[in-house]
Amino acid sequence: MGVTTGNVISVPEGSYCYGDGVLKMYIAEVVSRGPYDGQVWAEVRGHDVHPDGTLVARERFAFVRVDQVRVVS
Repeated sequence: MGVTTGNVISVPEGSYCYGDGVLKMYIAEVVSRGPYDGQVWAEVRGHDVHPDGTLVARERFAFVRVDQVRVVS
């Protein structure tokens, strides 16, 4: 499954909370996982990834729909 510590994931807009555009994020921790509104979602902690591959310094949390996650590295 793609929602794993150490993965960089990509999630389309509308399949995560909260933000605009595609989410590209390094996962430092999977906080929780479970059903919500008929789908499996995961709360993750980590860092956004800049287009050049470097990490944004500020940590963030996101709530992502697991079936929409794509592992990019």
